[in-house]
Amino acid sequence: MGKTTDGDVDKTENNQETDNKNADNNVQSSNEQEKMDSPKTETKAPENNSCVERQDVNSANGANEEDPNEPQEEATKTMSVEIKDKSSKQPDDINHFDSVSNIKSQPDGGRENKKDVKICGSTKHDKNDSVPLSQNNNAVTTIHQTPRLKKMKKGIFISYSPDAGFLERRFVVEAVRQLKENNLADDIWFDKDEKNTDSPCWFSMRMEAVEKCRAAVLVLSDSYFTCPVSLYEGKTLIERTVSDPNCVKVFPVLFRQPDPADVPKHFSVFLELAIDLTGEHVKKSAAEKTSVVVGTIMEELEKYATMHTAPLPVTPPDSEFTGEFRKKKICQWSASDLQEWLFHLGIKEFYRQSLAEAMVDGFLLMSLTDHDMVTHLGIESRVVRKKIMQQILQTLDREHKHPDNWHLRSRALRPKPDMVYIIYDPADVRLAQNLKADLKAKNMQVIHHDTVKLGRSKEEFLQINGPSLATASHVVVVLTDAASGSPFIFHEVLFADWLGKKLVTAMFKNVWTGLRASLKAVLGDCPAVDFESQMYPESLDVLEHQIKPLRRVAGVVLEQTYLNKMAEGLKPLEVLASTRGGAISAIIPSDEDSPQVFISYQWDMQTKVDELQQILERAGFPCWADIAVGGATSANHASSGSALSNNGGPRGHSSRSNRSSHHSLPHHHHSPLQSAGGGAGGSSGETLQGQIQRTMKACSVVVCCITPKYLQSDNCAKDLALADALHKPVIPLLLRYAPAESAPNYVRRILLRYSYVDLSNERLYKQNVGVLVERVRKAVDTSMLR
Repeated sequence: MGKTTDGDVDKTENNQETDNKNADNNVQSSNEQEKMDSPKTETKAPENNSCVERQDVNSANGANEEDPNEPQEEATKTMSVEIKDKSSKQPDDINHFDSVSNIKSQPDGGRENKKDVKICGSTKHDKNDSVPLSQNNNAVTTIHQTPRLKKMKKGIFISYSPDAGFLERRFVVEAVRQLKENNLADDIWFDKDEKNTDSPCWFSMRMEAVEKCRAAVLVLSDSYFTCPVSLYEGKTLIERTVSDPNCVKVFPVLFRQPDPADVPKHFSVFLELAIDLTGEHVKKSAAEKTSVVVGTIMEELEKYATMHTAPLPVTPPDSEFTGEFRKKKICQWSASDLQEWLFHLGIKEFYRQSLAEAMVDGFLLMSLTDHDMVTHLGIESRVVRKKIMQQILQTLDREHKHPDNWHLRSRALRPKPDMVYIIYDPADVRLAQNLKADLKAKNMQVIHHDTVKLGRSKEEFLQINGPSLATASHVVVVLTDAASGSPFIFHEVLFADWLGKKLVTAMFKNVWTGLRASLKAVLGDCPAVDFESQMYPESLDVLEHQIKPLRRVAGVVLEQTYLNKMAEGLKPLEVLASTRGGAISAIIPSDEDSPQVFISYQWDMQTKVDELQQILERAGFPCWADIAVGGATSANHASSGSALSNNGGPRGHSSRSNRSSHHSLPHHHHSPLQSAGGGAGGSSGETLQGQIQRTMKACSVVVCCITPKYLQSDNCAKDLALADALHKPVIPLLLRYAPAESAPNYVRRILLRYSYVDLSNERLYKQNVGVLVERVRKAVDTSMLR
């Protein structure tokens, strides 16, 4: 059998070679023909032989099916079509050598095919055979150029609150769907469609998309300003527009009115330019609201699109259930997966249809509440609602134990009290090791990322170091030149913030201007310690006090001078970097932006007053307090509280006022609080009492911080008497319990006109600090109307 087959192959091979020479008009020489027929070629190029054998067998089969006396051009046509087939990988109706070969049974058949096509082309055609060679070259070129095509980045970012409710999420999904139907399918970055909502890198992926987008659609609501993720996205966009107004275009949409106390000052421009859906459009459906938004922004949004592609056609749901939903997480369920899940739960078709009509999928199911099912989906059966909610919780609990959800379990871990995690770039390993040794000497447990195994991707890097990071109660970020563009610091800082860790920055180099916009948004308001210009031991003491405060030690009463020194050494990173960079004017209110809040206090609550002042200023209310007169001085001038008092510094330790007419303000350093006094607050010839009178006259409200010592001080009497004479509203803050009977009669008469805001303990402080901001806002608004 073997001999007979070889003879047939040889005959077929000779016929094929004769056809090729006739097709080429007998151009090839007899030497080339002898080379083709010689057995040496078969020995030196076994792949050539196999390719020839496949084609000869194919030719033999074609001879059995078709007329062997057909024109000689058929062989050339067949060869060229075969090359086209291998380059485009599309089946044709004509005969292929694949159809009779055994390639399908081989695991690497596709790879062998490509090699065979090239060898056949080089063996069967000579340089004079121009047509097949040109087609063969095109085929090879196409094969090499295809992997070089890179996927274009999506330039339109959808910013919304991950904590949004069902209606808001439904609006966002509907808006994205309509935008994609308007040929923006490949231009929109929406985390739901990117299928990364269950990834530990989800937060960093969103922030990276915010940094690189050319346009952003912001869905503003009350949840947008209470969720840290969406707030960071808004701050990043603001930072980008400040650095370059033309780098990104923002399209804000006001879906629901937020609480004015929660809206940062810098976001006011977004609210002014937003498409308002809370007025005449408030009663419209989600589809109608979406049409209003898309119709308003579509023409302008198209300018920032690059691909303009239509969405892929939606495949109809399978008529038969396949059980694929069991292999997916809830957040990745499609509408058909959800319907199959409800079917397996035994939910009646009537209720399943209500969810199908609302196009509820896993993304929307995650935000569904009992109230939403009654109000918006019409599921009135309490038994059905309870069953659905219980099954959702059980499914999420099973997913929580999945190995891929290690980050969710890490978020639920309780941190160790004295555990500190250091975030640094691998280039700063020596500096980090020294800092680690110094913190360990202060009885702290210090850990950092694995220096031996960093992983091959950001997901693997976080999976290796994320569980260790979750055990820390404080996170120290080492800021140096290498940190500004470090991917290690970027991903670890964002993951630590997502875990809810307390971040503090050790600034060894002021690289604020070179930081990524998202890192500025996250670290800008976090406390920072200046290691660049201050002595290392002093800065280390401040860092230790922030991480492990001594005030929790029982039976130890710390001196006020020590507390003041610790508070002075700790500032928000943005403020510290701007001050060190000589850009103090960027954070100092101008004459037009005069202080709106006057803070009256006594020295025993100086640290708490500083904290309240920062809260009010972040809410957009410039404040004035003479804490800055001594608090901003250098360490060599701030040796003691009494020395400050004798030099016209902050309020003294006794009830006697230190505001004498012959003491002038120190002028060697002016802080933002000091300069906010309305113009020449830092002039060397103005007395403190004169500045207080001028500042209170320009302010809108007076906040007095009540403690037992404050009620007995001369400062309290003078401030309240001046506020009463200028008809300024007063907001009393109860920082420590003080009976009203202990205050002088005229002080008590003034304070009894107003209601207190109780901040006397930690629970009341967290509960009522928002009340303070709201009362200040109302007083400022009333003052502006007068």
